[in-house]
Amino acid sequence: MNDTVAERAAETITITLSSPTEAIFVTSSNKTHTFSIIDDDTNLFPSRYGRADNTRYSSRLAISPYAQVIPNESYTFIGVTHPSLDSALTQIGLVIEVIDMTTTVNNAAGRASMFTIDAGETHRIFVVNQSHPTMNIQNPSFMNSNTHFILTVDSAQFGQVRATTVSERPSLPAGLRSVKVGNTYKFDSLSKLSMWGSVYSELSGTGFAMEFIGDMQNSTLGGNTNAGSTLGGTNGNNALPRPMRAIN
Repeated sequence: MNDTVAERAAETITITLSSPTEAIFVTSSNKTHTFSIIDDDTNLFPSRYGRADNTRYSSRLAISPYAQVIPNESYTFIGVTHPSLDSALTQIGLVIEVIDMTTTVNNAAGRASMFTIDAGETHRIFVVNQSHPTMNIQNPSFMNSNTHFILTVDSAQFGQVRATTVSERPSLPAGLRSVKVGNTYKFDSLSKLSMWGSVYSELSGTGFAMEFIGDMQNSTLGGNTNAGSTLGGTNGNNALPRPMRAIN
C-alpha cells in the first residue's frame, strides 16, 4: 500500500499453481507468476539518525528540545489532545519519536510510537526504561489503546522529542487534500492538536514542564526546518528550552 513506511527495496511474491483439478496447464511456463511490489513510498523517518525532517511545512512538525530518562530516577511523559476544532479532521495520524536516545529496539520503529487520534481524545506517551517496575504494559493502568510506550535501555538517556503528522501535506490549499464539511475545510495538521508533557523526577516527586514548538499552542513555526540541527531548529537556529516552573 502507498503509505509513509519505506520498504527499502522492491518486494516480490511468487505464486506457483500445481495439481490442477478439472483443468490443464496450456504450457509449463504459465504455472508460475511473480508479483512485484515496487518501493515508491516516502520514508517518514529521516535517512540520518537524529535529524529532523527537512520540511517547510510547519503544520507537519512539532518539537520539544529536551527529554530525559534515568533509571530509578526519572521518565518523560507526553500528552496529545485532539480538541475537536471545527477546522480539524476527526482523525489525525501522528508519530511521536525520540531523538538521540538508545531504545530497546534501536531503530526508527523502536524510537517512535505511531497512532491515530480521534476528535475529543487524549493519548499519553511514556518514554521510560524497559525495566521500570510499574510503567509497563502489564500494569492495568496502562493497558488501553490510548497509552503508548517508547522503551529505552536501562541507562541514562537524554534527547529530544519530535512529532510528525502521517499526512505529508496537511496544509495544502482547500480542494486538494483538505476535506470540506459544509462551509468549513478540515485539516489534519499539528496546529489542530494540543501537546504537553513533563520530565518527572520519581526521587523528588517533582518535575518540569516540556515546551512543544509547532502545535496549536505555538503554531507560529515558519520557514524551513534545518535538517542539520539535531534539535530540529527553526529557521536554521537550534530551539533551546526555556526555564519552566517545577510542578508537584
